[in-house]
Amino acid sequence: MRTTIALILSLIISDPALAQCHWWQFGRCDDQTEGLPPEAPRTGVVITVDVSTNHVYLFRDGALVARSAAATGSGKEFVMGNDMWVFHTPRGHLTVKAKIKDPIWHKPDWAFAEEGKPIPPPSSPLRDVKGKLGKYALSLGDGILIHGTDDPRSIGRRVSHGCIRVPDAMIEKLYNTATIGTDVFIFDSQKPAEVAPASDIR
Repeated sequence: MRTTIALILSLIISDPALAQCHWWQFGRCDDQTEGLPPEAPRTGVVITVDVSTNHVYLFRDGALVARSAAATGSGKEFVMGNDMWVFHTPRGHLTVKAKIKDPIWHKPDWAFAEEGKPIPPPSSPLRDVKGKLGKYALSLGDGILIHGTDDPRSIGRRVSHGCIRVPDAMIEKLYNTATIGTDVFIFDSQKPAEVAPASDIR
């Protein structure tokens, strides 16, 4: 018995894949669900974003509820004088901090600079743009949102300034399903894709 336990432990230590197993996988570490990384829980509502394939997924208790193509950060850098912005979608475990209906985009300095326009004061009404972010948004903190878009052609591409854009039907489903504190996992599956297929919302 002790020999068997020692053998199992040695296999787990020597094989990183086995070491990452979770109890709910029952040893089937290669039994991966598309869009659901190993570190994401298999209980409750979970939103995931695969930046490698530009897709957003909605799960409930480990079962897929909806999936959709998405736009993610371009990764580009923008320099203006001594200031530099990197348009990057963060990776990792985040949570829904706020749910916003009819979100208003407060246009940042870089947006005016990109357009070659003078930068107005922080309180200028020129900064508030309606309709740009669609009908709904989920705030993940630090200015990162999952939101709708007025540019459906961008869906499936790496063209955003860091936010995750999804089609109207998907953001409505996410908004209606998620609550404050809902887990969001943003990750790379290492599957390269520049343009994702159309939405597949169930």
